[in-house]
Amino acid sequence: MALHIALITPSRYDTDGYVQQWKRPVMVTQAQAAIKALLKNCNDREVLGEDKEISCEDHYEIFGPVPIEGIVARIREAGNGAVFLTGVLSAFFPRALDLARMFRAHDIPVVIGGVHINGIKALFKDNDYGLQDALDMGASLFVGQAEGHLDDLLKDLNANELKPVYDYLRDLPDLSSAPMPAYDVDTIKKSFTGVVPIETSRGCPFRCTFCCIPNTQGVEMQMRDPQVIADYVLEYARKGVKTFFLSDDNIARNKRWEEVFDKLIEMRRKHKVGYELIIEADTVAYKIPRFIEKATAAGVTDVFLGLESIDPETIKAAGKKHNRAANVRDMFGSWYQAGAVTISGFIIGFPGETEDRILSNVDTLVSEYSGEIFTLSVLTPLPGSVDHKRLHEKGTYMDPDLNNYDLGHFVFNHDTLDETSVERLTPRIVPKVYSLRRAWTIMLQGLRNPTKAVTNFAWTVGLTLGYRVGGTGVYEVGSGRYRNRHLRRPGLPKEPLLIFYPKYFLKDVWGILHAGFYLAALRSMLFVAKRKVARERAAAEKAQGSIAAGAKQTV
Repeated sequence: MALHIALITPSRYDTDGYVQQWKRPVMVTQAQAAIKALLKNCNDREVLGEDKEISCEDHYEIFGPVPIEGIVARIREAGNGAVFLTGVLSAFFPRALDLARMFRAHDIPVVIGGVHINGIKALFKDNDYGLQDALDMGASLFVGQAEGHLDDLLKDLNANELKPVYDYLRDLPDLSSAPMPAYDVDTIKKSFTGVVPIETSRGCPFRCTFCCIPNTQGVEMQMRDPQVIADYVLEYARKGVKTFFLSDDNIARNKRWEEVFDKLIEMRRKHKVGYELIIEADTVAYKIPRFIEKATAAGVTDVFLGLESIDPETIKAAGKKHNRAANVRDMFGSWYQAGAVTISGFIIGFPGETEDRILSNVDTLVSEYSGEIFTLSVLTPLPGSVDHKRLHEKGTYMDPDLNNYDLGHFVFNHDTLDETSVERLTPRIVPKVYSLRRAWTIMLQGLRNPTKAVTNFAWTVGLTLGYRVGGTGVYEVGSGRYRNRHLRRPGLPKEPLLIFYPKYFLKDVWGILHAGFYLAALRSMLFVAKRKVARERAAAEKAQGSIAAGAKQTV
């Protein structure tokens, strides 16, 4: 007899109601890999006894349809088991509920966990926003972080005595001894970026009102062992992984950040492995002594920065007091001089913002920071954030459809904007921020970097195609879009064959042609940009040689 667990990370529904799936999505998420490692650890420790094996299979729905019937058959063959829906964000919760219903129809136990559930339970007493729907169908809710907390759940599952709710939200885990996420390398290589996400820490000491992290992971930092992180990177680098994303919400506030970077530096020097690191940091991290120096020496090549806005009043309203201490130009300049690429988040729709004010801020971004890379999102009161709780308590209307909480929709009654503002603003903002002219400037700025010339090509391609072709940004794109006529959101009609296939074939062909145009243009621009910078450097070297020869002759 065995206990078989099927791990599933749900996808979400697109605007046509079909599950978003790609042959090669951008990247995988780490929650499922973390649970997989914990299950293996529980099995190694014989949590259920010597004669009871814990086995598991994992599925990322964004890669394709989940084999419902096959999972049901394997759980029944094992004699006992369950489906764990992992890492469920608010926008993915409607799809998670639909998957849960499919398995509950077969009387298979289902456990749901993730940021959405943690956020609701952190700030509300009632099981609102879909949680009661999950409980009513017989699913169990896992609240909090799984490290150190799976034993009791597995024992209850083995005894067929699952509780409705397992709440460990306030019991923060000790990550220093927790297993590292267990990724399947073949799955990683199937993703568009081939990136392995890992955390060196969780939590954030800042209390930005739009962010869920302080309420779902705590303001006290939980940190992994720096040596374990270095060993982990080495292990996967030797397996062929080239890029790692240190996905801490803010690695600069990990009290052991310097130890982490030192261990990575030592490992790189000793084993001569090549890899690149992507990190997230706040806008004042550049002021921390040795932070940038150590980061780049450890392998950091790309940095996500939580800029959010350049308007002082907006920053104040958002609770980002630390951003006010940053000099934006100095921040960009410090990372640039170190040879790192910066990608800054920019949010529209903060309280008090009008369409004219937003457009004015965008014009400032484009003109004053023409060579910088920005991502664009809409202020979304995510469940678990202070913004969401305030709106709830005020009785402000918020969209009941969680599928729209994807950072691309206005989902609440704004004080100075309406629900059609995004429709009006997007066609005016996207062509400015993601124009070919800006892509050219971004490429040139990267190639002219005196420390390390970079093309910025991957980011210009990803963002240009994501926003100008996909319309959803870089996080919900991929190559080889897959649509299943039978995987449409409940309540929407199944489209007839003679409509479905021609309709989406033409839509995909248009997308491919559109993407092909931008890709060809960007490749041509990169070729020209490289030649231009090469000529500039040759001319500069020649001029310096002439100056040196003249000085020598004068002497």
